[in-house]
Amino acid sequence: MSDWLDGTKPKYIECLYTTAIEFDLEELDIDYDTIKDYHIKYGTLYVEFKDGTSESYEGNQRETDYKWATSEGVFDESWTLVEGLNWW
Repeated sequence: MSDWLDGTKPKYIECLYTTAIEFDLEELDIDYDTIKDYHIKYGTLYVEFKDGTSESYEGNQRETDYKWATSEGVFDESWTLVEGLNWW
């Protein structure tokens, strides 16, 4: 007989990794003082300039280091953290 209550036995282990995308403003020939607003979506930088023009730029995605996860979680069948098995 299992010591797990119904539905609480670990079913998933999830690992989260951090990665970075950089936008070198000098390399992109952008003076930060000319930026009115910006946002980033799907790894693309969208810039609205003070002169009314807009441009989009692809970033330099760094390689993700999969050696060590930033965090790990153990979840039951309902994706609820299993008590006592998580360190976050």
